[in-house]
Amino acid sequence: MDTLLEFTTFTKGIGYLIAIGFLIAFIAFWQLVYGRGKGRVTVIAALSYMVLGIAILVASCLSSTPR
Repeated sequence: MDTLLEFTTFTKGIGYLIAIGFLIAFIAFWQLVYGRGKGRVTVIAALSYMVLGIAILVASCLSSTPR
């Protein structure tokens, strides 16, 4: 990152990814605590795969940034 614009864009993008990950994790936790019925395990599994996908996306974005 050579300019202030690149740094600001990178920092803001990481902040958005963290916020999305938090929202998905909160929904999964909410379903775990207040969910009813047989589909709770399926919903938690789907949401955990989404969180894992976002983590992989963040890792790939961080590893591919030019230095």
